[in-house]
Amino acid sequence: MLKRAFQFLLLAVILVVLLRHAGSFLIVNNAQQADLIVVLGGGNEDTRYLNAVRLMSEGWAPRLMLDVFDKGQTFGHRDVDLAQDFLNRTTPGRSTICPIAENSTYDEARYVERCLGGTAARSILVVTSAYHTRRALEILRKRLPQYYFSMYPVAEPYYFDPKWWTSRERAKTALAEWQRYLWWEFVDRWRSGVVLQ
Repeated sequence: MLKRAFQFLLLAVILVVLLRHAGSFLIVNNAQQADLIVVLGGGNEDTRYLNAVRLMSEGWAPRLMLDVFDKGQTFGHRDVDLAQDFLNRTTPGRSTICPIAENSTYDEARYVERCLGGTAARSILVVTSAYHTRRALEILRKRLPQYYFSMYPVAEPYYFDPKWWTSRERAKTALAEWQRYLWWEFVDRWRSGVVLQ
């Protein structure tokens, strides 16, 4: 009986430790200087892009590429047009748009490959939300092995924190990302996923 109680207690401690670190596991921060900064589509507000602009001005890479969902519209304007206007005002001549037509990181890799086709870039600094970095890095490395990827995690404290249990919104983000990460690990990873031109 004592042995069974000890096993239960040990299992409970392991579960608590795993849950406590579930948020920090999602984050990869291995930013390195690169040929190009790629800002993945999605996210909340403009924080991904603004962090990428700061990194470019600090010399992390000479150019920037912003992924934008090309079917999106905001206030009667195409998101691609709004993004291009924004790039023209903030980083004229140093940034490009990569239009993406599908809203998943797995599919986004195909569009990134297409947009990188005319560049000499081989090393890519990816800027994305902190909770999205591990999955994005694994997907990009698997689907585009001809490039070297490093990650810069963007903090969005309202939506996510490694202490995911501290607010409902953070818990929802962590749970959703874990769902996507597990789908990647058990389904998409095993598909024939290398993007070749």
